[in-house]
Amino acid sequence: MAVPTVASLCRTLGKDLTPAPGFTVPAREVSAVHISELLDPTGYLTGGELLLTTGLSLPRNKLGCERYVGRLAEAGLSALALGLGPVHTEIPAPLLAACRKLDLPLLLVPAPTPFLRITKAYWAAVSRSAEQHLKDVLATQRALVDAAASVDPVTMVLRTLSRSLDAWAAAFSPTGEIDQVVPASAAAEAERVRREIVRLEGAGAHSAASFSTGSAAVIVFPLAVREQAAGFLAVGTSAPLDSTRRRAVLTASALLSLDSVRRSRAESVADEGQRCVGLLVDFGYVEAARRLAGAVRAPSPPDHVRLLALRGRQSDILTTAVRGWCPETIALQTDRHTAWFLIPADHPPTTRLEDAVRRADPKTAAVLSDVVPVEQTAAVRAVVAATLGGLASGTRLLASASAGPYNAGLAARLAEASDRLTETQRQTLVDYLRHHGQWEAASRSLGVHRNTLRHRIARCEALLEVDLADPDVTAQLWLLLRRRGVA
Repeated sequence: MAVPTVASLCRTLGKDLTPAPGFTVPAREVSAVHISELLDPTGYLTGGELLLTTGLSLPRNKLGCERYVGRLAEAGLSALALGLGPVHTEIPAPLLAACRKLDLPLLLVPAPTPFLRITKAYWAAVSRSAEQHLKDVLATQRALVDAAASVDPVTMVLRTLSRSLDAWAAAFSPTGEIDQVVPASAAAEAERVRREIVRLEGAGAHSAASFSTGSAAVIVFPLAVREQAAGFLAVGTSAPLDSTRRRAVLTASALLSLDSVRRSRAESVADEGQRCVGLLVDFGYVEAARRLAGAVRAPSPPDHVRLLALRGRQSDILTTAVRGWCPETIALQTDRHTAWFLIPADHPPTTRLEDAVRRADPKTAAVLSDVVPVEQTAAVRAVVAATLGGLASGTRLLASASAGPYNAGLAARLAEASDRLTETQRQTLVDYLRHHGQWEAASRSLGVHRNTLRHRIARCEALLEVDLADPDVTAQLWLLLRRRGVA
């Protein structure tokens, strides 16, 4: 709210309030208009007042006037106004000299102007300012509500805040990633806020923060949904926000929280559909899962996948991070802390996954399998889950030699070729490798004649195009079968 100043009062009152000769009208704010004939009125002053006096108790000498003016200046008076007529018909020379010496603005109220006119003018200006302030506040609030009801609420709310507060505004994801910045030129400022966002997210959904980035005063509010932070709103200004502008930011954060609730409900429906797709794959009904994926607009399970398992502070935040890395992911949250994912074989580099997970929660434990046929999801998931259970917090096994089933090299070639084995051939191969190629022991384990075992192994070698007498081959093959949960 704009406060009346000495200059604005002089403009409003014209000849009823003018500067004394040799003085200019200052632009100092006036906190109140006070009338006093006391020689020492400072006990009734708080600073910033315009003091009106007729000079009834004014000292007659230079020293007395300097002491009087000195007390007023020390009290932080905006200006001293002398009413001419009742006591003095002109400005006393000692008072004029003291005001000039101590730099206290001196004004004149000519006769017969009553002091009440000065007081009324001041409070009328305060009333107009308060009314305009209220109109501005209501206009800002209305603009924010209209923005939140638009087709693109986040963008429009950020633009409205930026325009209304002469500030930059940014929306962040729950993991601290920058979603949008208005204006775009403030991207560097928003990037500096990221570390604070991570710290704030760890403090809880109801924690806000104010800090400085060096060139801006920043305030951050969480967008809370069901006691969790669904994102963050940050606003940066050249100076700290006053209470009114801070309320505008609070309104914006509340409106964006409501939008987050709406989006969260829509995402919950989509997540449940995606969860059903993943469960069907896990139960072995791949074709049914693909039909359901088409019906609920979820990612369709590809022929070859990798299984990812995560454990951290909040599985929903980790799920958001994984989807940001690979949107075609099929996610299934096991509980509040763990989740597993079906990742397409042609996913982005795992280094980006590592970065995304680390930013979401540095203490996350993670395991990523090799590429396997989607039909082997259940077996591989069991292996991955067991591995995850043995990992310490912050340990992530995300690196892998192969990024797809058709890579060059022995491991990739074995992975591709093993998909052509029948279940009987695969089990025969496992028992043969488990018994280190000993025909008698392997045939007893399988309950078949040695000649039958030899025939099956020869068929496996032909399909795999390898020599199982080569220990390098058998080692690679055994590890492959173990990772796929077959061995």
